[in-house]
Amino acid sequence: MLTGLRYFERPIKDKMGEVLKQAFDWGQVDKQALAKCLIVLCSTVRDVMKDEKRLLRLQEPVYILGDIHGNFRDLVCFEKVLWRMGPILTPSSFLFLGDYVDRGEQGIEVVAYLFAQKLLAPEKFYLLRGNHEVRSVQRMFSFRSECTEKFGEELGSDVWEAVNTVFDCMPIAAVVDSKLFCVHGGIPRPIQDGGDGLLLAIDKIPCPLRNPEVESTLAWEILWSDPINKDTDITDDTEKELVSNGGFARNKRRGTANVFSCRALETFLRNTGLSHVVRAHEVQQAGFQVQQKGQLLTVFSSSHYCGGSNEAACILADRRKIRIMRIDTT
Repeated sequence: MLTGLRYFERPIKDKMGEVLKQAFDWGQVDKQALAKCLIVLCSTVRDVMKDEKRLLRLQEPVYILGDIHGNFRDLVCFEKVLWRMGPILTPSSFLFLGDYVDRGEQGIEVVAYLFAQKLLAPEKFYLLRGNHEVRSVQRMFSFRSECTEKFGEELGSDVWEAVNTVFDCMPIAAVVDSKLFCVHGGIPRPIQDGGDGLLLAIDKIPCPLRNPEVESTLAWEILWSDPINKDTDITDDTEKELVSNGGFARNKRRGTANVFSCRALETFLRNTGLSHVVRAHEVQQAGFQVQQKGQLLTVFSSSHYCGGSNEAACILADRRKIRIMRIDTT
């Protein structure tokens, strides 16, 4: 699969310099053979995901990447900067925070690349689930139609379902060095046991998880929640909710899950013994944002998102320090 993606990535010219195939194009590749290869890849990587904990526990150094959203070009840029020799020969591990598909045009290529790397280096490449790794969300956006446009209605539907069976088995969260809580969206509301009980509860989230909205409120909140935005989220009703619910209120921007205040974050960190939360889920102009007294970091790893001008970034957790890196994707 990775060899095929190298072909997809590069232009091909004849001896006279005439372009026979543009970069980031499959050219005359047999799409049926490609689809069948991807379905087999999904079946194999799904078994790897099933054996992982729902809450991963990783050790530094770890590069942490946010939303990719079908931006294969930027993923290649990250590869060239961070794991040019391949993840196996790189000292660091790599943690992706979800949202691999939708919005961008190359969700198929993004998941094919990440799944292939996961198989080659299962102890170096880690993939968390985001809110777009859900069938109902993809139907509203572009990944479902991308599959059928590239492979036809019947085979495209088979590819789409195969990819989603992998998404169903993805871990939900990770803790790096017993200090950094890494998720796609945000912190969940506290549970009765609190503290370590919350982290243990994440490990008890069902796998596979086909419909997180119905099957696991805890997983759904982790995938969808946001830190409160004082410019857009604060109303009189919201302030009352925050006071009465320990710093949590309904997420009206998303229409689901919650927003959480600095007070809620501080309580979460104190109860769990963690120091920071690293999350994705929201586009950032600089590729990252430091929020809530420096204890919350949002990272976004797809530049020019939806035609915008934002940059792409990642985070390096190493030697008890957090470093933010912006990547040149031009």
